[in-house]
Amino acid sequence: MNVPLYKQIYESVLEQINQGELKQGGKIPSEKDLAEQFSVSRITSKKALDLLAQENVIKRVQGKGSFVHESYEGFAHSMDHMENEGEEKLPLIGLVISGFTDDYGADLIKAIEGHAARYQAQLLIKFTYEKKEKEKRAIKELVQAGADGIIILPIHGEHYNPKILELVLNNFPIVLLDRYLRGIPASYISTDNTRAAKEATEYLMSLGHQHIAYITPSYDGTTVLEDRMKGYQLAHSQQYMQLYPHNFFVNATDLAYQMNQGAGVDKEIEEMKQFIRFNPEVTAFIVCQHSLAKILAYVIQSMKKSVPEDYSIICFDSPRTFNGKPTFTHIAQREKEMGAKAVNLLMAQINGASEVVTEVLDFDLVEGLSTAPLRKRVKN
Repeated sequence: MNVPLYKQIYESVLEQINQGELKQGGKIPSEKDLAEQFSVSRITSKKALDLLAQENVIKRVQGKGSFVHESYEGFAHSMDHMENEGEEKLPLIGLVISGFTDDYGADLIKAIEGHAARYQAQLLIKFTYEKKEKEKRAIKELVQAGADGIIILPIHGEHYNPKILELVLNNFPIVLLDRYLRGIPASYISTDNTRAAKEATEYLMSLGHQHIAYITPSYDGTTVLEDRMKGYQLAHSQQYMQLYPHNFFVNATDLAYQMNQGAGVDKEIEEMKQFIRFNPEVTAFIVCQHSLAKILAYVIQSMKKSVPEDYSIICFDSPRTFNGKPTFTHIAQREKEMGAKAVNLLMAQINGASEVVTEVLDFDLVEGLSTAPLRKRVKN
């Protein structure tokens, strides 16, 4: 296994001290200088200096810098010595994720954990529940805990979390999952959401549906939701089918990770009922999230209609079934592949790779019980 970069810096500074290039009481290179010398982030160079300070090899003076400790006498403090003492530290990977539900996230986390173990890496998980402040705090805590790199599934939202931008600017090992941040040169792995939504829409069209509504949370700057919207629109343009602005329901609430869903669900139910009443020509729906598809199915049933006899539904993600068809026809993302590739990519960065890598993964359209050929409606 390759030696992490902070350990390489640790050994380099220690060797200069042991060889007399840096004397007792002498000032050693700053975090900034070491970061530039080794082409790493200041977070990485700081970690190396912190380790030297913990071993009483150097002392750090606020506002002045770091100095070789006067009491240091050049004893064997190399990494070999640390290994003999049983103090060798395994790589530490951080994972920042909204959470997991029965339809998405569990397989992703398991894949990351399992693949990290292949690298003998420890995994520390922080859940954000789609809260920006929790995301900021999670990243800060992982850095403070000594994480060598972080895998992040960013929360939805128009504005980037400054903590993510800070990591990227400091060349800290980071991989984004499922969604990317436009204009920020960070490695990411995502499903081909545009093509997935396009194929889902075309599948409904192949069943005879011409008036297909689209339900999504507000996609203000969230690339994954924007890309799905593009796919829906692209299917209509390529099939020369009219897009109707009133067939978009774009104010849905992202309820998947909310602790108290009661009031939010009630509001969603009433708004969806109104949407369906105001769009009587609609016969099918593309729904961006499984949680919203469940609410939609409940609404349809409460209106004395049924799925798929009266309305067809396709959503993204769905719980696995071990016998028979799933409740919803859905786009299944390849979470296991995504998790494994994320760990590989992050470990490459931890071991010195600096290239920004992006990977777009394939998906599966899984037929369920929520879609059927269009039936001619009888007017009352």
